[in-house]
Amino acid sequence: MRESGRRIFLAGGGTGGHLYPGLAVAEAVLALRPDTAIAFSSTGGAVDRKVLRGPGASGFPVTLVASKPFRLREPWTWPGFLVSLVRAGNQARRRFREFCPDVVVGLGGYASYAPVRVGQKYGAATAVLNPDILPGRANRRLARRADAVFCQFAETVDLLGGAARLTGCPVRAGVVGRDRAEALARYGLAAGRRTLLVTGASSGARTVNRAVTAMVRERGLPDGWQVLHLTGELDYEEVARATKGLGVAVSVRAYEHEMGLAYAAADLAVARAGASTIAELLAAAVPTIYLPYPFHRDQHQMRQARAVEAAGAAVVVQDRPADPAGTARDLAEAVALLAGDEARRRVAVARLQGDGFRDDRPQEARVVERRQFLPVPRATRRGRNRVAHPDLADRHRQVHLRVAHASSHRISCASMTGPSRHVRR
Repeated sequence: MRESGRRIFLAGGGTGGHLYPGLAVAEAVLALRPDTAIAFSSTGGAVDRKVLRGPGASGFPVTLVASKPFRLREPWTWPGFLVSLVRAGNQARRRFREFCPDVVVGLGGYASYAPVRVGQKYGAATAVLNPDILPGRANRRLARRADAVFCQFAETVDLLGGAARLTGCPVRAGVVGRDRAEALARYGLAAGRRTLLVTGASSGARTVNRAVTAMVRERGLPDGWQVLHLTGELDYEEVARATKGLGVAVSVRAYEHEMGLAYAAADLAVARAGASTIAELLAAAVPTIYLPYPFHRDQHQMRQARAVEAAGAAVVVQDRPADPAGTARDLAEAVALLAGDEARRRVAVARLQGDGFRDDRPQEARVVERRQFLPVPRATRRGRNRVAHPDLADRHRQVHLRVAHASSHRISCASMTGPSRHVRR
C-alpha cells in the first residue's frame, strides 16, 4: 500500500456512458498530480471489460463487484438483488481496507451504490457524477449524503439542490483534436467526401442501425457523402450484410475504442442522446441528429436532446419502434436537410465552439483532486459515535485541515487536459 500521494476510487459500470466520464476524471487528475493512486470497481460485464481494458484505461486496477440492478416491476428478482447488494458491500469493504481511498466517486448506475455507501461509512469524502438530466435511483439516493454532485444540465442542479453543482460532463482528452486525415485512413474513407457518423454508443442501438440501413437502402446518400457506421457487437453482421453492394461508401465497425478519430472523421452525426455521447459530440463540435432511446419510462434522453436542440446545436428525430418506416423517413429528411446545407452546418459548428458550450476546465478533476468539497467529519456533523476505519479517518482529518489552503488555489487551465461541458436550458 502506498504511503504517499492521494487515493481516488471510482465506482460504476454497466455502460460506457458511466465509465468513460470516470476515465476522463482519472486522466485529468493524473495530469494535475501524477503521484495519485487511482482504482476502479465495475460489474465485470462485457462493456466494462472492453472499456477498462481499452486504450486510455492506463492499466488501472479494477475490483469486480457483484451488483445487480433493482427491477421495480419484477419482485421475484428482489431477493437476488438484496444478496448482490450485501456481497458488493463486502467486496468494497475488503478493497477499501487495502486501498484506503481519500475520495470515492460514484459514476452512476447500480454498480456505484455499494462502494460509495461503504466509502461514506468509512469516512472517505464522496462525490457523484450525474451527467444525465434526470438522476437514476442509485444517484438519487447517493446524492443525499454525497459531498459533491457534478451535473451537466442546469435542470439537474435545480432538481437535486444541496451539494449539486453545474460542471459539465468530463470528456477524455483524446476525444478532441485528432487528425482528420489519420481518421479517414483508419476507416478506409475518401478524403474528398463528407462523412456521416452513426453511433448507438458503446453497446450499439438496433433501431438506429436499422433506420440508417433503411435510409441508405431506399434513398441512398446525398451526393459527396459517405458513412462511418459503429453498430455495436450484436448488429455488426446484420448491418454489414445489409449495406454490402448498395453502391454507397459505408465503413462498418462493431466498436471503436478511439472515438476521437471517429469524431475527427465526421461532418455530421446520427446518435443516441446519452449524456456522455452528448458531451463528446459537443466537445468535438460535430453537428448531430439525435434519436433518443425510446424505451426509458422517464424519457430522459429525449429531454437531454431537446435541451441541446433548444440551444441551437442539434436536431431531434423521434425513434418510433412501432413505426420503423416512419423513423427511417424522418431521419432521411433530417440528414438530407443538414447534409445539403453546408452553411447551416458551419453555423452549428461555430455555435458548438462558442463560449456557450466550450469549457476547457475539467472542474470535476480539479475538485476531486483538491477535495474542495470535504465536509466536517461525519461523526461530528451527524452527532454519532461511529468511528471510521482508522487509516481512512486519520487521512480524512489530515486532508480536512488542508482544505482551506487547497481551496484558495486555482489551477491554471493550461495544466489541464480534456474539455468538460455543460448545457443550460
